[in-house]
Amino acid sequence: MKNSVYLIVLLLVLVYQPQNAFSQDYTTWGLPEGAKARLGKGGINDITCTQDGALLAVASTIGIWIYDFQTGEELVLLTGHTGEVNRVAFSPDGHILASGGLDNTVRLWNVDTQTEIGRLEGYTGAPDSILFSPDGRTLTTLDDDKTLRLWDVGTQAQIYTLEEHTGSVESVAFSPDGHTFASGGYDDIVRLWDVATRTEIGRLEGHTGSVDSVSFSPDGQKIASGSRDNTVRFWDVATQSEIGRLEGHTSDVNSVAFSPDGSTIASGSNDFTVRLWDVETLTEIDILEESSASFLRLSFSPDGQTIAGMYTWVDDNVRFWDVSEQTRTNRYNDFGYIVFNQNIWEVLWVVAAQVEKKRYSGFPSFRTMLEEHTDWVNSISFSPDGKMIASGHVNTVFLWDVATQTKTSKHHVSGVNSVSFSSDGKTIASGYLYGTYFWDVATQMEIGTLNTLWSSSAVFSPDGKTIASGHYKIEIVSLWDVATQTEIGRHWEHIGTIKSVVFSPDGRILASAGSIDGTVRLWDVDAWTEIAILRGHTGWVNSVSFSPDGKTVVSGSNDRTVRYWDVATQVEIGKFEGHTENVNSVSFSPDGHMFASGSDDNTVRLWDVVTQVEIGSLEGHTAAVNSVAFSPDGRILASGSDDGTVLLWELPKLTTETNNNAADVNMDGVVNIQDLVTVANAFDAAEPDLNGDGVVNIIDLIIVAQRFK
Repeated sequence: MKNSVYLIVLLLVLVYQPQNAFSQDYTTWGLPEGAKARLGKGGINDITCTQDGALLAVASTIGIWIYDFQTGEELVLLTGHTGEVNRVAFSPDGHILASGGLDNTVRLWNVDTQTEIGRLEGYTGAPDSILFSPDGRTLTTLDDDKTLRLWDVGTQAQIYTLEEHTGSVESVAFSPDGHTFASGGYDDIVRLWDVATRTEIGRLEGHTGSVDSVSFSPDGQKIASGSRDNTVRFWDVATQSEIGRLEGHTSDVNSVAFSPDGSTIASGSNDFTVRLWDVETLTEIDILEESSASFLRLSFSPDGQTIAGMYTWVDDNVRFWDVSEQTRTNRYNDFGYIVFNQNIWEVLWVVAAQVEKKRYSGFPSFRTMLEEHTDWVNSISFSPDGKMIASGHVNTVFLWDVATQTKTSKHHVSGVNSVSFSSDGKTIASGYLYGTYFWDVATQMEIGTLNTLWSSSAVFSPDGKTIASGHYKIEIVSLWDVATQTEIGRHWEHIGTIKSVVFSPDGRILASAGSIDGTVRLWDVDAWTEIAILRGHTGWVNSVSFSPDGKTVVSGSNDRTVRYWDVATQVEIGKFEGHTENVNSVSFSPDGHMFASGSDDNTVRLWDVVTQVEIGSLEGHTAAVNSVAFSPDGRILASGSDDGTVLLWELPKLTTETNNNAADVNMDGVVNIQDLVTVANAFDAAEPDLNGDGVVNIIDLIIVAQRFK
C-alpha cells in the first residue's frame, strides 16, 4: 500500500510544472521544476550564424542559445528537444532556425518570435548534418545512418528520401541557384538531382573509393569531388563528364572547396596535408602544411584570402592559412580555440569573419562571449559557509558565487576528477590526471601540488591537515600530509580504480569505493589499517558518503542500486532501487534525514533514511549526473552533469515546528500516508503550503515525506 501511494505521488510530481519564481537572468532560463538556478550554459555541439552576422546560434547539451553577435548578449535559450542538440542551421534569410537533436528529431524555430513552428520526425538517429537550399524552401538532413532526406520548409513535409545510392550518403551540396544538388556516397558515385522534381538527372562515375566531399563552383558549372581513392576529380555539370583528375594525396581526401572566384580548389586529406590546385591548369599550386593531423573540413573566407581547416587529434583543431602568402596565420586563434576544440563542427566562415571584425572593432572577443559554455562536470563541492561552489570539469576548475550564480575564477587543469574544500574554506584541492593541485581561494592562485599520479578522487580530512586520494590504474588509496605535501601511507587492497574516498565526520575512518572489486572498504586513519570490507554490490562502486553522525554509509554502484551500511556492525541495512542506470554519486543531507543520488539515467533522486523509500525525482539534466552535494544548511542541492551544467535545487529548511506540527496536515497526531496523499492532491493550490512559498509543490511533499512514519 505504502509503495503504491508513493508511486502515485511521484507521478503527480512529474506532471506538475509551476512557473519559475526567480529573477529572469539567463541562469534561470528554461529551468526544470524545483531548480533555482543553472551554473554554466552546457557544452557546445555546433555553432552557426546568420549570413548578415547579426545572430549567433549555439547547439548545446541543454538547448539552443541565440546571441546578438555584435554585443555578445544572450537573447534566448530555446528548449524543446528532449536530449542534447547536436546540429543547427539558419535559413538564408535568417528568419528560421533548424535544429537536430539526440531525441532523433529536427525542429524548426521562428527566430523572430523565438517559438517552435515545426517538428520533423521519422529519424532512427540524430541528424549528422542540416543544410538549407539557397532559396530556403528545402531542407536536407543527413541521418547518422547516412540516409539523406529532403523536407519542404513551408509545409514541413518530407518530400523525398534518397535511396538510389547503394551505400550510405557521405556528402551533399546545393548548386548556387538551388535548382540542383549533388550527393556522394559509399558507392563511389556522385549523383545529380533536380530539386523541384526530386529526380536523378545525372551520374558522375569514375572514383574507385567512397566520395566523402562534393562542392559546386561559384558559377554552378563545375563540381569537385574528394574520395577515398586519394584523388580529387573535376566534373562538368552540363556534359556530366570528368574534365580533370587531381592526384598527389597519398590517403583519403576528406574535403574539397572552391575559392569564391572559382579559380582555386583546396583539398584536405588523411595524409595530413592541405593542397591548393589551379582550376584552369588542373595543376597543384602548393602544399600548405604537413602535420600530424587529418584535415576533415576546409573552407575559404568570403574574400578568398584565408583558408580554414578543421583537423583531428592535436592542439585546437583548427588552422588558418593566408592564401597569397600560402603560410599559416593565427588571426583567428580565439575562434579556433573555442569553436573547434571538440572536433565536430564544419568551418563557418561568416562566423570567422565576424570574429575578425569584433577583434579590431572593440567588441567583446568570441572567447569571452562563449566562455560560460562548460564541458562535463565530474565533481562539485560546497564551501563550508555555503557561499561558493567549486566545480571540476574535464579540463577546468570553476569557482561560483552561490548568491549571484556568477563565476569568480577559472583554472585550467587537465583531466579534473574531483574537487574538495578544506574545512576552513581557504583552499581547494582538485584531483586530476597527474596529481592533486591546491588552490588558494582568496588569491585564486595555485599554492602546491601533490604527486598523486592518476588521481581519481581527492578529499580533505575534517581538520584540513590530511588529504586522502584514490587512484586509477595504480589502484591505491593514499594519505598525504598537507603541510609538508608528502605521502604518509598507502594501501593496495582494491582491485581497479578507486572511484571515491571520504572521511567520517570525526576524521577517524576513511571509506573508499573500489570499481572492479565492487567493494566499500573502511580504514582506521590513525593506525592506517583496514577495518572492514563491505560486500553486496554486484557492479562497480562509484561513490560513498558518510551520514553526519558517522554511524552509517551509503554507496552507489553500476548495479543501479544505492546500499546503506551500518559502520559499527559492517552489515547492509538497506537497499534502494529506482535508478535505471549506473549510480555515480551519493550524498547525505546535513541533518541526516535523507540522501541524494545521481545517475546515468539523467536524474537526481531523493531517499528517506527512516522509511527507505524514494521521496522525489529531480529531472532536468540532459545527460548523466556525475556528482551531487548538499549545501551546509541543507537548503540547496547541487548536481553536476555530463551536460556541462550544475543545477541548484531549492529544498525546504525543516524546523522543529515543521517536523512536529506542519507536516501533520490532517492533525491526527502522526505524519503518515494520509498526510502525503493530502499534499499530493493539493498541488498548485495555496494550502497546505508547509514552507510558506505561496504554493503547494514538491517542496511541501518532501517536508511530509521526511517526517513520514
